[in-house]
Amino acid sequence: MFKKYFFREIGKNTGKWVSNKLFGDNWSTPYRFSNSNTSLAKEALKIEQKIEQKKADNQIEMQKLKNLFTQSRNFNKRKNEIIALNLPESKEDLFTFANFILSSIYGSGWDDEEEKEHKNAFSDACLSKLEQCKFKFKIIGALFESKYLGKEIRTLKRKRFFEKYGIIVFTFIIFTIIIYLNYAAGHFDDFNFK
Repeated sequence: MFKKYFFREIGKNTGKWVSNKLFGDNWSTPYRFSNSNTSLAKEALKIEQKIEQKKADNQIEMQKLKNLFTQSRNFNKRKNEIIALNLPESKEDLFTFANFILSSIYGSGWDDEEEKEHKNAFSDACLSKLEQCKFKFKIIGALFESKYLGKEIRTLKRKRFFEKYGIIVFTFIIFTIIIYLNYAAGHFDDFNFK
C-alpha cells in the first residue's frame, strides 16, 4: 500500500516539475507570481556585464597592440644590429659568433601571422648572417665548421618553411588523403575521367 502511494506521489511531483519547466511560472502549481521587474533587472545586469567585459577586452587589445609595437621596434633594432655586425677574423671567434646567431634564430623562430612579420625579418637576417659565416669558414678552410653550419642552415630553412606554411601543407595533405580514400572506396565511379 505504501509503495502505491509513494510511486503516485513521485509521479505527480515529476509531472509538476516537467510542467513547470515547459510552461514556466504562469502555469505552475502552486501558482507563482512572476515578477517582471526582476527579469528586467536581470537583463539590465547582463547588459552591464557585457559592456564591462567589452571594456576589459578593449583594454587588453590595446595593451597587446602596444606590446606588439614595442616588440616590433625591438626586433627591427636587433635586426639592424645583426646586419651591421662584422664577421670576426679568427676561426674560434667566428664559431662563437655563429653559435650566437643560431641561438638568436632558435629563440625567435618564424611565424605565419602577418602581425609578426618583424620577427620573421629578424630571423631571416640572422639566417643570412649565418650563411655569410658558412662562406667565411669555407674561405678560411675550416671544413668541419662549414659542414656543421650547412647542416644547421638546412634544418633552419626546413623549420622556416614549416613554421610559415605548415598549416597550408597539412591541410593539403589531409585533403589529398580524403580524396584518395573516397576514390579507393569507389565514390568517384559516377564520373568519367577520360
